[in-house]
Amino acid sequence: MIEYVLFLIWGLPMLAAGLGLLLRREAPFISIATIAISFLISASAPFLVHVPYVVSYPWFTLLGRTVRFGMLIDGLSVVMGSVVAFVSLLIAIYSYRYMYGDWGHTRYWYFFSFFVGSMLLLVYASNLIVLLVGWEGTTLASYALIGHWYTDEDEERWVGDKGRYALGVPMWFTPSQSGVRAMVVTSFGDIGFITAIGMLYKVSGTISILGIESRISEIIIALNRDGLLLPFLIAFTMGAFAKSAQFPFHEWLVTAMTGPSSISALIHAATMVNAGVYFLLRFAPMLLEGASSVGLYYTLSAFFTYTLVIGAITAFMLASMAVASNELKLILAYSTASQIGYMFMGIGAAYFLATPTVALFASLSHFISQALFKAAMFMAAGALIEEFSSRYIKDMANAYSRMKLTAIAFLLASLSLAGIPPFSGFWDKDLILESALMSGNLIAYVLGAAGAFLTAFYIFRAFTIVFINRGDEKLREKEVREAHPVMLWPYFTLGLLSLLFGVFWYYPSGGLSQMIYSFVYTRSTVKLPTAPITFSPSDVAISVTVSLLGLLSAFYIYRSRREVNLRSSALRKLRDFLYDRWYINSVYYRAFIYSLNGFASYLMKHVEFGSFDRFYHVIIPRFVLGAGERLRRFQQGDIGKYLLVLLAGALVLLVIGFVMVVLMYG
Repeated sequence: MIEYVLFLIWGLPMLAAGLGLLLRREAPFISIATIAISFLISASAPFLVHVPYVVSYPWFTLLGRTVRFGMLIDGLSVVMGSVVAFVSLLIAIYSYRYMYGDWGHTRYWYFFSFFVGSMLLLVYASNLIVLLVGWEGTTLASYALIGHWYTDEDEERWVGDKGRYALGVPMWFTPSQSGVRAMVVTSFGDIGFITAIGMLYKVSGTISILGIESRISEIIIALNRDGLLLPFLIAFTMGAFAKSAQFPFHEWLVTAMTGPSSISALIHAATMVNAGVYFLLRFAPMLLEGASSVGLYYTLSAFFTYTLVIGAITAFMLASMAVASNELKLILAYSTASQIGYMFMGIGAAYFLATPTVALFASLSHFISQALFKAAMFMAAGALIEEFSSRYIKDMANAYSRMKLTAIAFLLASLSLAGIPPFSGFWDKDLILESALMSGNLIAYVLGAAGAFLTAFYIFRAFTIVFINRGDEKLREKEVREAHPVMLWPYFTLGLLSLLFGVFWYYPSGGLSQMIYSFVYTRSTVKLPTAPITFSPSDVAISVTVSLLGLLSAFYIYRSRREVNLRSSALRKLRDFLYDRWYINSVYYRAFIYSLNGFASYLMKHVEFGSFDRFYHVIIPRFVLGAGERLRRFQQGDIGKYLLVLLAGALVLLVIGFVMVVLMYG
């Protein structure tokens, strides 16, 4: 009986998706109720079964082997699944009011529930095929939800400034366009992922997560012997890097802001973009343990360095873009990819530490922190955008005087994002930076520290402009009121939790961090060594100083102005460079989309409508007409000639038959 209950964790949201199509008006209540039950079951899993625990049933046969459909209940999946369900529940409650009366109401709740169910299936999957089903389910749902307002009529739902170009490429994106971008980019990464699954099955003969773990040493030996270990690891994690919007796959996440703010909170805080983090946290311990057991630990150096550096580049790059952005949700989108970059940094740095679980836990903890403060910020942003009827921070001013509770929630979340103690974002981000420093990769540490400064700067630039800056008289007279309680309390609760989680993170006696750390890595199937979590006073001092400098600089510059006039042409060019996202989007369009379109146009003009068209519509018709003209010369009505041709043909056939008989029988 317990086994069936565990399947309800992901099954109930899936059921809600179907029921919502039948009971349209009740769809929000069905979704909220089922996600609430999913959260309760997920959080209660350690009390229902002995963790780690696997439950599975035969599904189908693949190449003579039975593939089982099942769930893996261990420390990592319970923590990730519970956070996903809890944050999704609060976003669902917020959505009830936020999407009330929307013309795509039924479609929204169908894909919302399907999205949550797919993410929970992904987290609890017991093998790679089940994981892939949940993985692609989130891709499909994100396409529909990001492009929810697919008619593209309301320009306020767009991302970017209409009419702005960078290197000749338009820099504004509609909902329908953004949905397609998200699906295409993440699916491109999945090509490597699926290819690597095939390689893994070929080498090990299993797709079970526990089966892979038991044979990981053999897998590493076989792949290393053939010189395929690094290519395999890059392909295997390509989907994770794309899903989590790490450079160079980050562009899809930036334009995903065309969806409803509730969906931005869902995708950016607890679900889709964190799937890649979960994937690496799931398989990194296996790799470390397996390589160490057979004396091939050194073979993983290149891959983990690659993960560390890509994470650091993403953390810094996206933070720098956020500094120049003027759209509130876009600033938060840059922030999401940047913060996930820190999680990848922690995972990459784990390889270089004597106790890798400390760095791995830092990334997991940062996932929890981000789920709390980023969901709060996106939902608050949705309330602000609706009240001010604009997505630009320069059009929001003096919001504190009229939306005090929203301001408090946003402030709490911002302090956590900025890494100000004792908020949760401080502890795990500092632990990640310390891990990067201890890894010996100074470049990654410097990029991470610079990103921390920029993070505090851009989020308090936005906070100061929106909530502290008084704005002009016209803005002050605009009628604005606090969000509806159904929308307000979910993000206010998350703002408070980002503070409480930080306060009890380290104290007393190791606090919540030690509890979660011990639960995850003692209730895991992989047994890596653990160690007490400690902090270096000097590193903490650097981290706090950097964050405070960013916060105070933003407050000083923007407390009395909404924009900064840059007199230097060099600074203006730098601002444009950052505002236009380092021109990366423009380069992608010119290198791939425009060039491929140009090549296709060339083929159409010179090949399809040139050579092929000439061949099919000119040469062949002329040949047939000419042959027919020549054949008609024999059709003159002379029966004698017809009989002569008939006899000649019969004679030829007799000769051919005689020759064949001679050849066959000598």
